[in-house]
Amino acid sequence: MNTYSIFLRDRAQADGGHPLLLAYEISDQRAAQTLVSGIAASYREHGFNPATRVHWFQDGDSVHEIYAWPHP
Repeated sequence: MNTYSIFLRDRAQADGGHPLLLAYEISDQRAAQTLVSGIAASYREHGFNPATRVHWFQDGDSVHEIYAWPHP
């Protein structure tokens, strides 16, 4: 049985920074994706990149990526 984790990273540090672990051991893929989508959507400026399957949101001057791992 796979479990899923949710990670967050600042796009400005995406090339060198490590993502922040927000949640882990989520047993259901749909639940993990719903959490990711809900967190991103709670910000006024948000979106989804279908090519990478990564959600993003803007918080102040920073743009963050949020995603479940492993990707489906």
